[in-house]
Amino acid sequence: MALTRVRKRGIRADAVNEHVSFTNIVDAGSEGTKVASGTTAQRGSTTGQWRYNATTGYFEGRNENGTFSTLVPDPTISSVDDTEVDSGAGGNQTFVVTGTNFQNVGTISFIGNDSSTFNATSTTFNSSTQVTAVVAKSSFVNAKEPYDIKYTGGDGKAFTLENQINVDNAPTWSTSAGSVGSIVESQAMTNITLSATDPDGDSVTYAETTSNLSGIGLALSSAGVLSGTPNAVSGNTTTSFTVRATAGGKTTDRDFTITVNNMTTNALLWDATNLTGNSSYNFPNVNGLGLTGQDGGTLSPSTAISFSNVRGSAGTMGHGYLLTDKQDSWGHYTHNDSRDSTIGDTFWSTTLQSGHSQSKYSSWWGGHHGGGHNNYDLWFAMDYGDNPSFKITRLTGYSEWRTGTANMYFYGTNDISNLNGNTGNSDAGQMTTTGLTNLVSALAIQSTSWDTSTFTNNTFYRYYVLRVMVVSTSSYDWGLQRIKYYGDYY
Repeated sequence: MALTRVRKRGIRADAVNEHVSFTNIVDAGSEGTKVASGTTAQRGSTTGQWRYNATTGYFEGRNENGTFSTLVPDPTISSVDDTEVDSGAGGNQTFVVTGTNFQNVGTISFIGNDSSTFNATSTTFNSSTQVTAVVAKSSFVNAKEPYDIKYTGGDGKAFTLENQINVDNAPTWSTSAGSVGSIVESQAMTNITLSATDPDGDSVTYAETTSNLSGIGLALSSAGVLSGTPNAVSGNTTTSFTVRATAGGKTTDRDFTITVNNMTTNALLWDATNLTGNSSYNFPNVNGLGLTGQDGGTLSPSTAISFSNVRGSAGTMGHGYLLTDKQDSWGHYTHNDSRDSTIGDTFWSTTLQSGHSQSKYSSWWGGHHGGGHNNYDLWFAMDYGDNPSFKITRLTGYSEWRTGTANMYFYGTNDISNLNGNTGNSDAGQMTTTGLTNLVSALAIQSTSWDTSTFTNNTFYRYYVLRVMVVSTSSYDWGLQRIKYYGDYY
């Protein structure tokens, strides 16, 4: 640089040769070049100024538009604190995302394996190395897992961490909450299987969260099978218990109950041997206790047991309703055709005396059979109403037959349409039993017989059918004269 004149205190501006040329700043050393530093509020107003912004932590320069361009490093994501979502659980899920170079303005988004994308409901800037995202759990779909997680800064710079979020839903119960059934005290129960499914296809295991089942003598396997022999109870007892279904680390609880029924044994269910016959046609023609005889008198069968729900109210097995179109009581003196429409209305109606006259007027369903007819298959059907409260598990009793031999059958059903066959008015009525549950069968009765048949009855039957099939007879005076039954019930 050539100077024409130098003053003692400095160089005059007009003394600089007009041919002087400038060069770029050449920096030396290893520590770095110090540039202006200050807060956002201290920014200058001259285009081209370069500085370090102590507020944002980034270098910036003022451009010709009067705004500052920032030198921002690319963001990164290193991890997310939660990688599983129960999409069916409802509510929101919070993700804490760790990385670098996050900005105070940024968005977390999620990308499915089909490239579908949705943003978090909110993204909160915690620091340059941490942001928190909140999103509805239902936004995630099992078929689109695994999801990528993506951060996008306010300047558009972004980073994606792939295959981070999986959907793992809790199992769903198939078995309805509440009662799983009734079982009988001190009798090995029929196994009951509880069931739940996992939407992710994981195997489901089961465990009781309480200890109530073991307290009543039952156990629950990891496969959901409830089994065992319940302890004796003094009365019908209902026990609550909670079962947890687990699949893939997720759990769902459900509350159940099971009832242990108290068994009443050797109860006198029906005894009509105290009914007497006479020339006044003293056999019942109406249903229920306080039966009315054909002479208008009251008949009182001896019954020890009254149930809580027989045809909608308290009553005994004598309170059933005779289904006149589901019977065949053809006989010489009493039958269900136009010759006598007022035969006994309950198949429990029997007589004490034996002999021709008593059978003629008092035996149930025309128990005396005259020689002029040959009907060898007789039956009555009784309706005890919707869901009667008694469940008979064993019958044992006394039956008296006039002459020859017959077999007695006892059936139950909840669909009376299952009972088919002749309803009388024929000399050879036959009964088909498809759909009927055979409770007691083939009790051979001659002059007297004692039935010791046992059976398991798992249904509250609405309809009961009593049937007699004659095997042989030596004369025309045959018929059922007396009946008395004990049983076990709950």
